[in-house]
Amino acid sequence: MQLKVGVAGLCSDHLWPVWGKGILRETMESEMYQMVAAADKNAPLLDRIRKEYGVKNTYFSYEEMLKKEDLDVVIVGTPNSEKADVVEIAAERGIHVLIDKPMSANLEQAERIVSAAKRYNIKGLVYYPGFFDPKSLEIHRLIKEGVLGEIFQIEGRVSNPGPELHGCSKYFLEWLFDKEKNGGGALIDYGCYTALYCRWFLGQPLGVMGIGGRFVKDIIEAEDNAVLLLRYPKAISIIQASWSEYAADTAWKHYPGPKLAVYGSEGAVIWHHWNDETLSLITKEHPEGTTIKPSTLPEEMKNPPTYLANCIINDKPVAEPLNLELCRDVQEILEAGYRSLKLKREVELPIQPAKGE
Repeated sequence: MQLKVGVAGLCSDHLWPVWGKGILRETMESEMYQMVAAADKNAPLLDRIRKEYGVKNTYFSYEEMLKKEDLDVVIVGTPNSEKADVVEIAAERGIHVLIDKPMSANLEQAERIVSAAKRYNIKGLVYYPGFFDPKSLEIHRLIKEGVLGEIFQIEGRVSNPGPELHGCSKYFLEWLFDKEKNGGGALIDYGCYTALYCRWFLGQPLGVMGIGGRFVKDIIEAEDNAVLLLRYPKAISIIQASWSEYAADTAWKHYPGPKLAVYGSEGAVIWHHWNDETLSLITKEHPEGTTIKPSTLPEEMKNPPTYLANCIINDKPVAEPLNLELCRDVQEILEAGYRSLKLKREVELPIQPAKGE
């Protein structure tokens, strides 16, 4: 069985083979979809998807596409601020959604997405590039099986020299550097990855403290660097995001990292660089440390589009960490971080409406 898929928005570089295969290629390589339509305001991107993927039906309006096309799934690749609008229209028509990360520009929009999916009983998945990596699942297994003991700290850093120096297209930069369309700057773009791990591994924090600002890049209005400190009952997490790490694309092996580290009372697991195929593990059995290479994932989890298709066809719920409910919580962590940056104090969760809302 092949699901008919349309693409709403082509201006995110996560759709294209910029840093990996991209959502579009992974979708087609799964052999579980037939790509029948696409919509975007940029004619060159519509020309590109026609040539590269043989998509015949193209539109300048995703509203028109969703109204005219008989779709099973829509890939949402619009600016973050438009994603809730797309999902609400799709959900009303019974169309399942695969949303490019992050879920939305803010918490209110994320909650609209969750509400629409529940109301119309559609399945939704938020696509985080590389998140169906065996290392992610291996770290989760080690935590859940108690190999590391009680987790008391998570630390993650995601960074690059800046989107304009990292291979991003002009179509991506047009909204990525727009604070309203993106939802912010480096924090929402890169902090969302570690926030996802924190929520998955430890649950939702009690409070968030944020520090950051625009320190290097005068070409943007939003923050180019930010750090969040997440407070749990018996743990803390540190989230670092940077759009100004000099020469990070070529010198990443020399930066201190780690990109993700989980510390427990009986051990630790460290993912030194995103490009690594292995993890470092320290436990009672290996106090000097050892290197492990996680097993290959089953075929149905080879990438997010394949996983979503299996959930739809077999009528199974989308599981953590890419389901809508968990990704809504990620947006709450980020929103608390932005409020903390503004207020210069810790913001407690769950978030209460700001004055005037």
